[in-house]
Amino acid sequence: MRKKNKQQFGAKTSIQFDQESRVRKNDNVIFIICLIIAFVFWGLIKLAEVYNVTYTFKLHYENVPVEKRLTSMTDSTLAVNFSARGFKILRLNIFEDLSILNVDLAETDMIKEGSEYFIYSQELRDQLAGIIGISESEISFSESMLGFKLENLFEKEIDVLANLSIQYKEQYDLYEKEIVTPSRVGVFGPKATIDSLTEVWTENITLQDLEKDRVMQIGISNPYPNLLRFDPEIVEIRLRVEKFTESNIEIPIDFSNVKENIQSFPSTVKVYFKIAQKDFNNIQAGDFNVKPELTDVDLREVDRLNLKLTAKPGFIRNEWIVPTSVEFLITK
Repeated sequence: MRKKNKQQFGAKTSIQFDQESRVRKNDNVIFIICLIIAFVFWGLIKLAEVYNVTYTFKLHYENVPVEKRLTSMTDSTLAVNFSARGFKILRLNIFEDLSILNVDLAETDMIKEGSEYFIYSQELRDQLAGIIGISESEISFSESMLGFKLENLFEKEIDVLANLSIQYKEQYDLYEKEIVTPSRVGVFGPKATIDSLTEVWTENITLQDLEKDRVMQIGISNPYPNLLRFDPEIVEIRLRVEKFTESNIEIPIDFSNVKENIQSFPSTVKVYFKIAQKDFNNIQAGDFNVKPELTDVDLREVDRLNLKLTAKPGFIRNEWIVPTSVEFLITK
C-alpha cells in the first residue's frame, strides 16, 4: 500500500513539473513579443524625429561644352547639410546613391575668371531637393561656389564612314551606297591628335537577312575617348534595299577606235549583270559599249583582241562580258 502511494505521488510531481515548464515557456514567448513590440514602437518614434545630417558628394560634371575639355577641379566634393525626418533619411540610405552628385553644365550658368570657371552651388538646390524630398530652403552647402578648369580644344571637320556588317536575304542587296547624315562632323581635341585624323567610323552595325530599307541612329566610334569630342556624337544612316535579278543583253562590238577595217568573230558580245527588279524595264542596248583594247597592240602581229566594257548604265552591278576576246581579220 505504501509503495502504491509513492507511485501516485511521483506521477503527480511529474505532471506538475510539465505544467510549470509550459507556463515558463509561455511567459518567455510573451516577454519576447512585448520586447519586439516595444522595439518597433521605439524605432517608429525615432524615425519620426527630425535629424540634422551632412552628406559629402563627389562632383561629376556632365555635358561639358564640346569645344572645351575639363582638365581639373578646384572643388571635387561638396558637403550638403539638411534636416529631415528619420524615415526620409532611411529611404535615402537604402534607395539613393549619395556618393556622387551629377552636375549638368548645360543647365547651369558658368562664370569665367581667367582660366577658371565657377558655378553657384545654389543652382543645385532644386536637383537635391528632388532627390531628398524636402524644400529647397532646408538645404545648405559647404561652398557657395564650385570651381573647375576648362581647356579650349582645336576643331576641324572630318568625314564619317559607316562601319557595316550586313548579310542580305537571298536576291536582296543595297540599292545604292549608304547615306550618312551628316556626312561630316566636327571633332574637338588637342591639335596634334586631330591633325592625324582624316575620317572617323561609326560604331559597328550588324544586320542579318536584310530585305527592306532601314534608317538607324548610330554613335561615332571615338578612337581617343579621353582626348576627343564629336559634334554631333550620333549620325543617321539610311540603307536602301532592293530585290535584284540577273540578266544579260547582246550588243555589237564597237570598232570605232580601230583605224583599220576589221571583222571580228563573233561580231557581238553578251553583257551579263545584276539589276534591281524595279529598273529592269529601263535597260537599253544603247546604254552599253564594248570596244577592243588597243594599247601597245599591233594588229598585224596578233590574231585576237581583248575586249572591255567602256559604257554601262549606272544602276547595274557585277557586270561581265562573254566572250572577253575575239578573233579578227583585217579587210580592205
